[in-house]
Amino acid sequence: MGFGRKHDCGNSSIQKATDEFMRIMLDTNVLISALVFGGKTGRLLNMLFGLEHELYVSEYIDQEFKEKLKEKWPAKAGKVYDLYRQLDIRFCKSTEERLGELWDRKDIPVLSDALYHEIDIILSGDKDFLEADLERPIVYSPSMLLEYFEMLHDK
Repeated sequence: MGFGRKHDCGNSSIQKATDEFMRIMLDTNVLISALVFGGKTGRLLNMLFGLEHELYVSEYIDQEFKEKLKEKWPAKAGKVYDLYRQLDIRFCKSTEERLGELWDRKDIPVLSDALYHEIDIILSGDKDFLEADLERPIVYSPSMLLEYFEMLHDK
């Protein structure tokens, strides 16, 4: 995969996600899918690195990703995590504030961090996020965004 360097950091449509500068937060399930399995989510992540958008991961997501790697793939957890930390991603602080409500309480820190850092899109395969009907930030699954990119490419 052609990934680049890392960064530290401090009501839209899918069309906007490809035409205008966007701040995109990657959820844990997207990181696992892309970096452990590759496939379509890996292709999408590679496309996003080639565009002018900023990709973000909060401390909360970073810690969850690290824990899941160690739990499920202990033999390659260290290598995958080290590679991921070198990517062109802005790693940002998590907020202690509760800035939103969701049915799944584990997702509230992700939403709060996205709101705190003025994220435009949460990229997640989490069904609860996708069905939450948030006005801001908008939530896309990797397959939704990849399908749209591929449609644009075929034109």
